Amino acid sequence: MNFKDLRGQEGLRRALTGKLKAGAVSHAVLFCGPPGSGKKSWGLALARALLCSGRDGAEPCEDCPSCRRFRSGGATNLFHLQPQGRRLGIDQVRRIRGQFYLEGGNRVCLIEEAGQMTAEACASLLKILEEPPRGLYFILLADRPQQLPATILSRCQRFTLQPLSSAAILDLLIKKEGLSPERAQLISRLSKGLPGLALELAASETFEEEMTRAAEIALKLAQKGCSSREILALAGDLAGREDLLFFLELLYFVCRDGLLFLVCGSESLLINPKEARRWAGVVFPVGLEEAMALLQGTIQELEATNVNRRLALEGMLLQLQRRFSLCQG
Repeated sequence: MNFKDLRGQEGLRRALTGKLKAGAVSHAVLFCGPPGSGKKSWGLALARALLCSGRDGAEPCEDCPSCRRFRSGGATNLFHLQPQGRRLGIDQVRRIRGQFYLEGGNRVCLIEEAGQMTAEACASLLKILEEPPRGLYFILLADRPQQLPATILSRCQRFTLQPLSSAAILDLLIKKEGLSPERAQLISRLSKGLPGLALELAASETFEEEMTRAAEIALKLAQKGCSSREILALAGDLAGREDLLFFLELLYFVCRDGLLFLVCGSESLLINPKEARRWAGVVFPVGLEEAMALLQGTIQELEATNVNRRLALEGMLLQLQRRFSLCQG
């Protein structure tokens, strides 16, 4: 993965290539952005450039021993840390710390989900950053940089990845992944400008099925087709999903499509026009507005807190059906 292979982020590209050419890359670089924004791809591209012994400028030479090892997945001077379970602990840092001080060429430590480091791991990292060995670079990836101590943040060159344009996502899906324009358009609208999410959806074999299921759930709630017992059972099923937040996003987009269809009548902005048409005569637009607000609030609560997922979903689904019932079309 080289800089030339990555799409978008032109400001970031200019900044990184400029610092590489000037030899001004900090010993600690922090890439921030939501999951799927491309932090790991940019981190690996920077690591490859830093490890290249034949680099002239910003792009790696592709031919030195380091580049060949990197290409085969066996880069010896690249240390990779990521959480084991929910946290990244001090023992993981200790196991590789001795290798940070070896002589001969650059070394890079890539830390995924850096915000999940324990206090002890952060303290160990801080000690190294205060007096970094020559040739050692840390590349930290974080969805929420505010989870890191200020003492670490102050020692990092920080770069924030921005969502890509729809055109850039379409180009990625059509030219690189070979998707049809119709499927690429659908995924582009759902990806929110996040290339990682777009590629994940492109590779999914059940994506369309999940879209249909989300629409069926929303419409059944709107038509008062669920008993309280069925709603509680549904909450239990959804709470067990690893991709719960994404499925709630699908429910949100189902309601969004329905609202746009009822208010505008146009299908040009819809993600799934076929399902959107089914909302005609079911509820008034205000019901879909309230449903979207409720879904968005639940998504934010699940992202930001340790709320009991099942209880949160039970309350949300019961409220959804009630609000729909008060706004019958």
